[in-house]
Amino acid sequence: MKGYVVIDNEILDPEAFSEFAAKVPDAMAAYGGRFVVRGGNPEAVEGDWAPDRLVIMEFDSREQASAFAASAEFAALAELRGRALKSRLLVAEGYDPSG
Repeated sequence: MKGYVVIDNEILDPEAFSEFAAKVPDAMAAYGGRFVVRGGNPEAVEGDWAPDRLVIMEFDSREQASAFAASAEFAALAELRGRALKSRLLVAEGYDPSG
């Protein structure tokens, strides 16, 4: 079953963000990740969640998504990420229609 990393970003420093965003694909590639949504101009239609910038990454499994989120490659970007943006990140399992 697919796994997803969902990130709600608020960009604090556009220059640092550009540098960070350019490095993320290499970090996630080792875990087989791909972007499903990257920015996406989110529009809140219900509730009070209004992400500035939304990112959804898809992996072949929840385990791979979790491994990416806890990886040394992603951790190596922590200082840059902290300067670039404020974010909330979660890992979720995809839907299994068989049960």
